[in-house]
Amino acid sequence: MTISQASVVQEYKTCVPDTSGSPGSFNREELYKLKELWQHILDFLDNNKETELQVNSTLLQRRPASDFSELGQHQPSDDLTDADEYEELTRNAWRLVNKGESSLRKLSILSSKKSKPSGKDKQLIRLITETTQDYIDRKMGHHVPLLPEDYFPSFQHKSKTTRNLIDVFWTIASAKQHPDIWIHRFLRSSNWDVSKALKSIQDVLKWRAAEAIDQLNWEGEVNLGLNELRLGISEIIGHDRLGCPLMYVKVRKIMLRNQQEHAFKRYLVHQFETLQHVTRKHQRISMLYDFTGFSMENTPLHLVRFLIELGVKQYAECTSILVLLVDSWLFENFWNLVKGFLDANLSARIVFAKTIEQVLTFVDKEQLPEELNGYNEFKAGFKLPKVNENSPMFDAVKREQAEQEWRRRVAEFDSATRKWYRHFTDDICDHYAAERDKAALALDKAERELGKYTRACNSYTRLGLVDTDGCLRLPQNTNPLHK
Repeated sequence: MTISQASVVQEYKTCVPDTSGSPGSFNREELYKLKELWQHILDFLDNNKETELQVNSTLLQRRPASDFSELGQHQPSDDLTDADEYEELTRNAWRLVNKGESSLRKLSILSSKKSKPSGKDKQLIRLITETTQDYIDRKMGHHVPLLPEDYFPSFQHKSKTTRNLIDVFWTIASAKQHPDIWIHRFLRSSNWDVSKALKSIQDVLKWRAAEAIDQLNWEGEVNLGLNELRLGISEIIGHDRLGCPLMYVKVRKIMLRNQQEHAFKRYLVHQFETLQHVTRKHQRISMLYDFTGFSMENTPLHLVRFLIELGVKQYAECTSILVLLVDSWLFENFWNLVKGFLDANLSARIVFAKTIEQVLTFVDKEQLPEELNGYNEFKAGFKLPKVNENSPMFDAVKREQAEQEWRRRVAEFDSATRKWYRHFTDDICDHYAAERDKAALALDKAERELGKYTRACNSYTRLGLVDTDGCLRLPQNTNPLHK
């Protein structure tokens, strides 16, 4: 059943979430649909045990190599912060942005191989194109291996050009504390049409294989653009009124013509993937999009379509509310272009706010950032990788052991699920449901252990904000003004 915006808003006004149609709160009909979908999924996997999906990734494109030798050799240093240099270059970059389109086009031309930019221009180009790995190598004066050089998907399937269909499925399904959390999203997004839900899952598996999302998670922030990470475009800052993790997005900091498009798309997907893991026990997250200072430069239509596609297809039904804080008349024209791409369920979860008071319907003032006149002092920011933080990823022996344990737990959950749906109408169904939930807990533990060897650390982990259960734990608000 399609949700309504009125019912979503009412949840926030009363601070009482509607848990119907969610794991742990399914009615008999919804549980039957879930059982039916699982049966179709496992039949599909049984019929495709040897299926290999081709990798054809656009997200893993490498930024073109540039020669910055004329800028001189950097003095090697163990201090990787370099805040002064970064802040100065950022100010220079934004001065160029503020000069208008001609300067932006100039910067694009300067990035091409045919141009001969000046030293100052090259500093700006390096700021925009440098990856985290590039920056650390430059600062240290030599290559620092933050990750193993040779990536392979798994010990059973080492091909870099294909992905095993079954592995792709279980990798994403086990990224949540219970696989039902991921599976049920597609039932909700398809209005509980099992055939449509199955087709959506199949499409997502093909996309994840083609774009090599496993490798993107392996590389993490190491091969992302440092500029995107340091700008702080988006980060989790707290919780909304229903307790869902709250992502704050500063739209004005998006300037795609000062960023490479494929690199920014990779950044967006990496953000979604990170959220999947650090909010693994949550069914949904909320997003506050701050459009203050908005211009059409910040949101190119093709990029918005890509973002909407992620929210509608690849990461369907993962949001509780999307609050758009808007102070510009330009946004109305922009919205008229965008709204046609949305599905009914996502549209119902998008609300507009012209004032902070209207935002407070969905986010308490204690959770709002100080720049929006809230009391939340927390600023995660981006923290550079530490030299040895991914040391487990270099241990092939322990990685193989962790993979074997994960496969054993996958087999246990698979078996428990088959027993559950085969005995769905029997008196002993509750017994099999309990065994299945127990198997899900063991699978969750095995997946988190395997993740130490297959996913690079992220900034939240570096800041000590991820607990032993793999979930984000933000510090309590200590601002005395909120009490």
